[in-house]
Amino acid sequence: MRRSSGFTLIEAVIVIAVMGIVLVPFTILVVNVMSQNAYSQAQSTAVALGEGELERVTGTRFSSVAAEAATAFAAPFNNFTHQVVVDYVNSGALNTAVVGPTDYKRVQIKINSPVSGTITLTTLVADDW
Repeated sequence: MRRSSGFTLIEAVIVIAVMGIVLVPFTILVVNVMSQNAYSQAQSTAVALGEGELERVTGTRFSSVAAEAATAFAAPFNNFTHQVVVDYVNSGALNTAVVGPTDYKRVQIKINSPVSGTITLTTLVADDW
């Protein structure tokens, strides 16, 4: 009888099947972790950009606080857009928009990202006379 070294066809098929069973769930796990990481990073970036816009808008005089249409940020954040929504509100109902003018404005900064969706930051601005 001859001795042969190497794998038979059946052994090779079994090894490929076992590798498929082991590697597919591992690959799915890695892809899920990477997509969650991208979502979290996009969400954190959107919040940071929104805070900057909130500071910019609320740093102006009460009379200058006005709505702004959706606009893209400069590179490298050009896949994020921001919009400023301003509503007059009364002191007794800060979540309800009213026909102005009043002494209070509710300012919402909406940051939109294709990865994390829309993040909204809200604050109140009072007339300082």
